[in-house]
Amino acid sequence: MFGSAKTYQAFGVSVAYSGLVLVFSLGIGLAFAFATARSGARLTKLLIPSMILIAAIPRLFFAVSWGMIGAPRSGMIASLFRWADVDMPDWLTVYSFGGLVFVTVLKVSAIAFLLLLGPVLQIDRSLEDAAIMSGASRRRAVFKISLPLLTPALLAIALLMFVEGIQVYDFPALLASPAGIETLSTSVEAYLNKEATPQWASATALSLMVIVLIALLLVAQARMMGGRDFTSIVGKSRQPVAVARGTWDWLVSMFILMFIGLALVLPLVQMILGSLQPYFGMYGTYTLSNYASIFSNPKQVMILLQTLATASLGGVVVIALAFTMAYVEKRSSINVLKLFIRIASWVPATAPGIVLSLAFVWTFVTTPGLKALYGSNILMAIALVIAHLPLAIRACEGILAQVSPELEDAARMGAASPATVMLAITARLCAPSLAAAWVLVSLAIAGALDVPLLLQSTNSQTVATFAYSLFNNGEVALAAAFFLTYLALFMMLVGLLYLVVLYFRAVRNQPRISASSAVTSRKQSLDSYRTPQP
Repeated sequence: MFGSAKTYQAFGVSVAYSGLVLVFSLGIGLAFAFATARSGARLTKLLIPSMILIAAIPRLFFAVSWGMIGAPRSGMIASLFRWADVDMPDWLTVYSFGGLVFVTVLKVSAIAFLLLLGPVLQIDRSLEDAAIMSGASRRRAVFKISLPLLTPALLAIALLMFVEGIQVYDFPALLASPAGIETLSTSVEAYLNKEATPQWASATALSLMVIVLIALLLVAQARMMGGRDFTSIVGKSRQPVAVARGTWDWLVSMFILMFIGLALVLPLVQMILGSLQPYFGMYGTYTLSNYASIFSNPKQVMILLQTLATASLGGVVVIALAFTMAYVEKRSSINVLKLFIRIASWVPATAPGIVLSLAFVWTFVTTPGLKALYGSNILMAIALVIAHLPLAIRACEGILAQVSPELEDAARMGAASPATVMLAITARLCAPSLAAAWVLVSLAIAGALDVPLLLQSTNSQTVATFAYSLFNNGEVALAAAFFLTYLALFMMLVGLLYLVVLYFRAVRNQPRISASSAVTSRKQSLDSYRTPQP
């Protein structure tokens, strides 16, 4: 394997792809974060909800949408060129290295924005004002003061994005492999599924190469951060600065509108239109036959329901484990336990999904008693839970930071047990944020392609793997309808759960309302009795 030129070519493509995605997405995310914090442009209010929606769309859904938009002969862009009686330029297709980078940047920029917004909002602008009073320009103050203060956040997010670019499978599999471009993740999958006989040794060796590269990046980040101080201390007198409208606000609004159109509106519109076409590319002819085909096929309905159950229950398990581990890490006084949880929470993140699934294959096939689980929904659920645990733990750490430990200390003084403190106080206060995290994690589990790809069987397919096979077989319109059907079912489940929560909340509050009404009625009766009659 290491004597093959294809291995080093895949390595170079992965590094170039990850580096370009890192530079562009980090730049766009940072620019929009500063626009939200400093610009008076009206459309900045749309950034946060739009970026959340873009980040919530699973990668495979996003890749399929843009694969439909930029298809060379049948996509939306090609149809516009045909309408203008002009040939579509080859460089506009997304099935190329440039198209792969472009589509990935649209998706990853939203995640970069959400991760950078908090640190940008926490920068004390008075430091810049002090530099300006000393004769520096606003631009020089931002580059010399504010950006250096963001170094820890920028390095952490940059490492996360580079690692994600090295290990991502969905985008290269759909947009690069058809053009003959291979990355490390698609090469691992090719050794197992595209050879006459699975090359387990070559796939394992290439997987270890990916893990070693990621480990070196983690060490490099630690050395860059070691011994440096980035703390900014401000007093209680700090006040939020009112944002004034500037000369270039119209340009900021234009870029925001263009990004939201490309990253959110256009993919959703294409997915809906594509699902209504009898054959992909037939614009102007729309039908519901694809949806009828799905519900008339018991196998496809079963895949939808199985994925819905796996994603929903798996999301609950992921959030429960993540919240417990983040709580112990933040609140425990045992340093060894905190360090162990910290390391354990990052281990799955260092292995690409395709490598993680390969590790599960080896573990369950070679371990007596576990071989029977290979190809089952149980193994699939376990792997998906472990793969999505690191991201959920990072989210729960941010949620727990909003809850003051003083509330827990007061409960302990009232003789409450640790479990009661965690569940009855902290978890209840974090419930809305945990529910939102569950929605995002459940969608991510349903849209994951790399982990289930090696673990699936004919009885344990997911929406992602089945839609991927439809897309590769040319049934693009049916794949779009399959995705949208699952999203509709999931949104119905979320709405139903919300109504159930409202119902139980009303039932729980009913005795309090009845008791309050009884007290009020009795008080009124006593008052009327004591009032002397004329």
